[in-house]
Amino acid sequence: MPYNTHTQEKSSLEKELIESLARFINLRWTMILGICITSIFARFVLKINLPLTSILSITFYISLFNVVCIYLQKQTKSYGKLANLQISVDWIALVCLVHYTGGIESPVILYFIFHVIIAATLLSKIDCYLQTAFASLLIVGLSLLEYFHIVTHVQIKELFPVSVYDNGRYLLSITLFSITSLYISAYLATSINSRLREREKEIVVLKGDITDAYNKLEAIDREKSEFTFKVTHELRSPLSAIQSLLKSIEEGYAGEVSQKAMDLITRSEKRTGFLLTLVNDLLDLVSGKIGKQKESENKQVDINESVKNTLQLMEEKGKAKEIKITVNTGEKPFYINIAPDDLDIIMTNLIDNAIKYTERCGKIDIDCTMTEKEIIVQISDTGIGVPEDDLKTVFNEFYRSSNAKSVEQYGTGLGLSIVKNLVNKHGGNIDMQSTLGKGAAVTVSFPNEIQC
Repeated sequence: MPYNTHTQEKSSLEKELIESLARFINLRWTMILGICITSIFARFVLKINLPLTSILSITFYISLFNVVCIYLQKQTKSYGKLANLQISVDWIALVCLVHYTGGIESPVILYFIFHVIIAATLLSKIDCYLQTAFASLLIVGLSLLEYFHIVTHVQIKELFPVSVYDNGRYLLSITLFSITSLYISAYLATSINSRLREREKEIVVLKGDITDAYNKLEAIDREKSEFTFKVTHELRSPLSAIQSLLKSIEEGYAGEVSQKAMDLITRSEKRTGFLLTLVNDLLDLVSGKIGKQKESENKQVDINESVKNTLQLMEEKGKAKEIKITVNTGEKPFYINIAPDDLDIIMTNLIDNAIKYTERCGKIDIDCTMTEKEIIVQISDTGIGVPEDDLKTVFNEFYRSSNAKSVEQYGTGLGLSIVKNLVNKHGGNIDMQSTLGKGAAVTVSFPNEIQC
């Protein structure tokens, strides 16, 4: 585990360095363009007597070096060495620009600070301090060379009418100021960068811990689902037998029973029916989660025919509440590739919910449409609707909205969750829109994989 984490961290840091070097190269192009434009503007517009030829020559060599850097970045694997090389060459180019823009008097010297920050971003703390030392040596070296007239001082009279490069006190103070500014900048930048690196390491470790915890939770959830599947599978048969026996007694096959006994039997049969529904719902839900294959395989099923078959089963429920049900389907069959049992469960749950939560004399519309990409079924009703806050959680397991409980006290809260799992299983999508007290519309879409 630690080895994998270390490898991942190293790979991440190396990738970040590569991206930073690419940005650094792009930034150098911007710097080259900026120097050229600024120099030309100062020379011809502001009438500042800059040694334009020397400055443009420096930018030309920097451009050549940048092209070499692009090539080296594609070829080398020693990105740290490449970063050190680039910064070192930049220091030399920068000190040359300082020389041709007034030497130690030049404001260009301030740009050394920006380069220290770049060095802290690209390099290790030790390398950054070494580069800062190199930059300091270059500044001191240029100052001394000009002070002792070994190198001719370039005076920009329009900016610095009085030359101070040969003033020992000024030279000492500006040199100390420049060097201390560079080292303070290096310290601050490397300190911030080190803290960021520490945070990155913590995030990498935390990510690994979260991944392990997630995998363990997934394994536990699967074990729980396996156990639930086994228990519900074993419960379904005896519950079905109990319900069948109670119905037989209700229908008089066991002889006459007293009215009081019949009431108790009827209540027991209803409660058993509720338990059986719960067990079947749990079985459907868990089998989808753990990938248990049902007996029926995927087939080409006409969704229009499935809707009509489901409505035939629900016909008595709809008539009992005097609900007007309108079905709008296409002239041709809409085939989808799905397990017939899964489609029956989807349609039965959705249409049963629409009837259940639509008040007497209400209306239900079922529309089936097909596009080039999708086959869409929308079931809309004029029922009690769903509160807006509940729309986000209505597809959760065991969740029932508050107004749904007022219509039917005994509900499992699994119907819509089962439907969503089955729809997703077959590559579809499900969505609900609703206005409280005015009804709801559930839209199910499946990919149109079969062209008719």
